Amino acid sequence: MKRKFVKVMFFGALALSTVTYVGCKDYDDDIDNLQTQIDAVKVSLEELQTKVNSGSVITNVVKEENGITVTLSDGKSYVLTNGKDGADGKNGADADVWTIGEKDGYWYKNGVKTEYKAVGVDGAPGADGSAGEEGVAGENGKYYVPNKETGCFDIYQDGKLLEATDISWKTAASEGGITAVLNGNVLTLQGVEGAPEGVAIDITSGIALSSIAFIPDVVSTDVPYATTSKPFYHIESYLDEAKYNASGQFNAQKDWGKSNVVALNYRLNPEDANIDGKTVFGFIDRKVKTRAAGDKKVLLNVDETKVSEGVVTIETTINPNALAQNAEYNIAALQAWYGQKPMTSDYVYATSSKIDLVLADTTKTEAGDDTAVGFYKRTKSISGGESDAFIKQFVALNAAANATFKYDATIDLKNYVGLYSNDKDNWLAALGFKGMSYEFSIPEKYLAEDDEKTNQQWFIVKEGEDIASNGVIKVNPEVKNGTPAIGRTPVVRVDAFLTSNAGEKKLVASSYIKLEITETSQAPDEKPDYGTIRIAEDQVADYHQLEAGMAAFTNDYPQDGVNMDYQDINNKIYGTAELTSTTFWNYYGGADHKYNVLVTVTDRNGREETVIEQERERDTDAVIDEKGVLLNIKLNNDATKTSAIKVGINNKIKTQNTYKDVDGKGAKYSVKITIPSNDNSHGDIVLQQVFYVKEVCVPYTYNPLYYKATYRSLADGQTYNDCIIVKGQENNGWEMSSVVSEHFANKAGENIFAYYNTVNNVSTLQFQWASGVTGVDPSTSFTTDQTVKLTEPMTERDAVKKMTYKVTLVNGEECEFAYNIVFINPFVAANAAGIRIFGNGVGVNTGATMPQVLVKDNEGAAIYSYVTNALALSSKAIDTYKLNAGMVSVEYAFVEEGDWTLLKNNMSANSELKVDAATGEVTWKNEGSHLNRDYRLTVMATVTFEDLSVVKCAIPVTLTENAIQ
Repeated sequence: MKRKFVKVMFFGALALSTVTYVGCKDYDDDIDNLQTQIDAVKVSLEELQTKVNSGSVITNVVKEENGITVTLSDGKSYVLTNGKDGADGKNGADADVWTIGEKDGYWYKNGVKTEYKAVGVDGAPGADGSAGEEGVAGENGKYYVPNKETGCFDIYQDGKLLEATDISWKTAASEGGITAVLNGNVLTLQGVEGAPEGVAIDITSGIALSSIAFIPDVVSTDVPYATTSKPFYHIESYLDEAKYNASGQFNAQKDWGKSNVVALNYRLNPEDANIDGKTVFGFIDRKVKTRAAGDKKVLLNVDETKVSEGVVTIETTINPNALAQNAEYNIAALQAWYGQKPMTSDYVYATSSKIDLVLADTTKTEAGDDTAVGFYKRTKSISGGESDAFIKQFVALNAAANATFKYDATIDLKNYVGLYSNDKDNWLAALGFKGMSYEFSIPEKYLAEDDEKTNQQWFIVKEGEDIASNGVIKVNPEVKNGTPAIGRTPVVRVDAFLTSNAGEKKLVASSYIKLEITETSQAPDEKPDYGTIRIAEDQVADYHQLEAGMAAFTNDYPQDGVNMDYQDINNKIYGTAELTSTTFWNYYGGADHKYNVLVTVTDRNGREETVIEQERERDTDAVIDEKGVLLNIKLNNDATKTSAIKVGINNKIKTQNTYKDVDGKGAKYSVKITIPSNDNSHGDIVLQQVFYVKEVCVPYTYNPLYYKATYRSLADGQTYNDCIIVKGQENNGWEMSSVVSEHFANKAGENIFAYYNTVNNVSTLQFQWASGVTGVDPSTSFTTDQTVKLTEPMTERDAVKKMTYKVTLVNGEECEFAYNIVFINPFVAANAAGIRIFGNGVGVNTGATMPQVLVKDNEGAAIYSYVTNALALSSKAIDTYKLNAGMVSVEYAFVEEGDWTLLKNNMSANSELKVDAATGEVTWKNEGSHLNRDYRLTVMATVTFEDLSVVKCAIPVTLTENAIQ
């Protein structure tokens, strides 16, 4: 056996205590040298010497609580401490063990990874497939070497010292500590007084590796180097749900590296050289010495290592982004680091071809097919939502199904999906790609085109736990017997992922798989079918009569709750099963005597929605009050006690305003209590009670003194329904307002607000103007009686404003209504006789329009007219409408159209046609024009009654051809 050199490097008294055992190496030279120095520090190593001399090998070195534990191959361990007590009595507690990571090549301190690289290449990815963190020490082939003189690390590159650091690796002897450094096949111990050089022990047997060489199968035709026997392929791009264009189409992402795995074989020299788990393999390429700082794109990467019969096989991936245009640069060499001693192989030439991938149907595609059979490919991101319309972009409702399964069976979609390359007519797995995974999800909606818009997705669920990787699909258990699912065509989305060479999971393809559910024969049920046992007749309830809490079992409305008394229990349960109360549970409910409670309601699509689903045990009072459904169930097996079942509803229950109105009776609730039988000689007991709950949203009766069923607006000509006519009211002056309660009839002497305060199960009554209504007050919603009014003077004959009100029930439902409030402008303009002015009169011709101004109210009474050389308010305007002169203003202007336009465009430069805005006097200054006909003009007198009304009086003005007689 070859002798190993041992060098002693202790810095204090070293004590060894025996712990357990390990096996097999000749250490004669080591022990001779070791014993000399050990004797000097008075330490007994007789037992360790005996073991080493007999062939034991040191297999492990770890830090323990009291020092460093060295384990031999025969199972025995030794604890190394610094003297009996160590400095300050610490007895070796400050020991540290430094080792090199077998996978990543980093320094580990006491089993914890540091940021310092120990070898000059990147190691293989971690066990979890990740590439591991990039340490500062690993950049550009740099690595850290412990300096025994300084006790700190030095940084090396390519075997040359670059710089010293102040990063300490050695535990201070003054603190009672010792340090063990396991570097390849050398274990170095330092920190024992009297041995300043420390102790270095070769811990392995066998022959040391002297060189490695690539075993060529193929010589490249591009460059004078050997190349791989199998080609590298890579996938150029992946998908990212957050990266898409304006139309939602994926933008291909190319910032990654993903290749297949190709085995490269290297011969060991000598072939029986010792290669254990402490050897770190990695590649360096031709550019490694000159690449820019931070460039980690090494051409080849180690994926996995295998050693057999003198050959090491390196499962290798290629980084396609590191390929150079100059083929001579695309070469790499393997380095083997045993500790910090590297050996480098010859170069191998490597290149890679880009290939496509398809998410293919494995049941319809075979290796060698030119084109894979795929599913319905998704090309857009689901970031904006996976709606029914989104899915139908890719898989139409009438599209053919990709796969079928029987309604009483399952289908495992994991057996249907795989990644295929049409470029290479083969599966990616067969081409050497690793890291494929598939995730399945059931989209929420895929709607049929029937009246109910039946959702195909409702008919399927995943089998087992709802996790993405579970591709086992079955018919939804909520579909009774499964048979209604026959013929349905739901879809399942499958997303395909690949892990990059760096271990990052990336989406590479996504498709929809369309399924069809088919019919199959089902083994007959041997249990007797007792059918469904009705607890009581179906109950129809008026929501407003429902009570709160558990009062449904005691109130005056029997439709709210039903009871199964002892007679019904005996006849409908025990009698049906032909058993007694004491024997019944021998055959029902399983070992734990359990029964199931299921409450469903029919939703608007006609499907059953679960309200309550629970499992209960016999002899336990089941008191349930959930979502308005009340249950009080007492089932026992005592002949002296009576079982009882009470089922009811309260005012928390939803009505047909939320769910489907079934047969005009309201929302339909089904309460089912199922007691399963234990054998085939008895059928399951299924008890059912049906409740219908109705609340009709009826608008409150309108006040007949204000109400008109229809009203045609004078302003816009439209016809409005349900109108309240408002003429205004006196409120410190006339205003266009009305009190809301006056819009509705009183009931039993109470207005609408007082009435709803007394109606059972009504929470609030709220009024609010409809969206978009402006120029009104109040501007916010209100729940008490308010005066509503216009905030701007009326300019049209009427103004129609939409008001809404809603009644909120205790169960949260809302009944919403709307009506129109029609404000009638109180004032109108009377027809004016008009004035005439001689149009061909030479010079200035005038006429007064003010006397023609006349405003009346809707009853025909004068409001504002010309009296004694001025416009004045009438007594009715002052006394009834509370107007005063300061509230009225008039402005005159021509209507600029017709003959006015003709005159203005054609009269001579010095002619003039105007109306005084304040007085209404019309001036026609004729400077030579000859009118050969009468010209008819209109002066508009705009009369504004402050905050109330604006009336436009149209006054005809005629410029006559002939002189006025």
